[in-house]
Amino acid sequence: MPTVRLGEISIAYTVRVSKRARRVSLRYSPRAGLEVVYPRGISSPPPEALLQEKSAWVLANRERIREASKLLPARAYLNGEVFYVLGEPYTLRLSVDPGTRHTKAICCGKSLALQLPDSPDKADLAARRKAVEACYRALACEYLPARVGELAAVHGFRYQKVRVKNQKTRWGSCSSIGNINLNLRLMMAPEAAIDYVIVHELCHLRVLNHSPAFWLLVESCLPDYRRWRAWFNEHGASLIL
Repeated sequence: MPTVRLGEISIAYTVRVSKRARRVSLRYSPRAGLEVVYPRGISSPPPEALLQEKSAWVLANRERIREASKLLPARAYLNGEVFYVLGEPYTLRLSVDPGTRHTKAICCGKSLALQLPDSPDKADLAARRKAVEACYRALACEYLPARVGELAAVHGFRYQKVRVKNQKTRWGSCSSIGNINLNLRLMMAPEAAIDYVIVHELCHLRVLNHSPAFWLLVESCLPDYRRWRAWFNEHGASLIL
């Protein structure tokens, strides 16, 4: 990963090309870190030159992100931890099942049951994380494509496929050929917040950029979209598995 030196501080960054970007921009988030985003076909100014020019912004946001990161829950996958499914709290419950060879997680009532093949103290943290992610992926693969179909029918959109992914920075994306990608971590958000992301991506089937025309289309489908866009700005970083 490349780094840039700003004063006495060396900061790592990544470069990303986005077909939706209309100009070169900088982004800083707890999960993805510092990103330099270029529109497709544009490679100037060089990222290091841009970061030097915007050093005050980078350093200010670095401090903001560091403080915000301290508030994010650290997952240990222990009894009593709270996860969310469609905005509702689910308590993690650990149990030992000698008959199973692999750690697995299932939703049961208002609990997220994590079944371990051995003593909970000996269960590998990565295995617990993988099991919880698999549980959310299964939930997402059942819920999200069906909801896309419902909202597309209501608002008159036609799409190709829906794919579920675990992305660091994006809640959703839409390709030029009509495929929609959705983040499995959306399953932690309230249903209305999920609808906002789905409607957002459906609207990209007609308008691929974020021009005023795009936001007018979003508003025509979801009049209170600003509320849920603000919700993700405030709570999105806390939706971690």
